[in-house]
Amino acid sequence: MQMATIERSGEFEDAEHFRRESLGAFAHEIRTPLTSIKMVMELARRQAQDGQLILDAELADMLRVSVEDLQSLADDLQETSRLERGRLTLATGPCDLGSAIAAAQELLDGHPELAVESEETLQGPWDAPRLVRTIAGFAQSANRLGDGSGLVRLESEAGSEAVVLRFTSGEPGGDPRAIGADAGFSFFRARQLVLAMAGSVHSARAERYATFTVALPLQANGGGSRG
Repeated sequence: MQMATIERSGEFEDAEHFRRESLGAFAHEIRTPLTSIKMVMELARRQAQDGQLILDAELADMLRVSVEDLQSLADDLQETSRLERGRLTLATGPCDLGSAIAAAQELLDGHPELAVESEETLQGPWDAPRLVRTIAGFAQSANRLGDGSGLVRLESEAGSEAVVLRFTSGEPGGDPRAIGADAGFSFFRARQLVLAMAGSVHSARAERYATFTVALPLQANGGGSRG
């Protein structure tokens, strides 16, 4: 029985190892076709300047946006993989929460609109650029899983050890539903970043309703402070 338990434990560790490594491999290999597409687009652009129109301007713009989205996804996948494998060290602040929220609103550009209903003025030991993308990621996922209105409410509340951010879309009601792949990669990436910053994420979902409660520590080696 003990041997069987050890074997199952080893199989689980192997599965986790291969899952992490496969994520890194995918992020690396998706860059190859992206590079080829970029080269074709650049060639088309240069030939268009010489009067040879290969791609319709509107089609070329759509292709450019799609490639940029794929590139961003590849970068996010690679970063998530490096986090899971312990090959990425996050900065430890200080980071101003209000500035991070404002930067996330600018990054979202109203898609969705992030309505700040209450905001704490404080600093914490968080990686500022990644906190900005984390806030934006949770807002996007809440809108996808919630009522899809394009409006996500954000509340923040500071305790003695952590600040709590609550992202909400829609109104509670109906049967609970699990968080699945339809949350989008932005949710899983944001969750991974919060865990890497020694925080926690709790989520609740029902029909046309989603809320994410994110706790971020206020201290890391004495680094957090109230403003």
